Amino acid sequence: MTIRVLELAEQLKVGTDDLLAVCTLLEIPATSRISCLSSEHIKKLTAYCQERQEI
Repeated sequence: MTIRVLELAEQLKVGTDDLLAVCTLLEIPATSRISCLSSEHIKKLTAYCQERQEI
């Protein structure tokens, strides 16, 4: 399953620019809001964002 950065940002209720910054931090190769994310990347990004929201 793959989805675009834009779609994941909507699901996580974060900005696309913020999510792209997290991609850079986690070394996920996404350069624009229409970049596709693999299932593994989705899991990493979701976990990171949920962890940050708890703080």
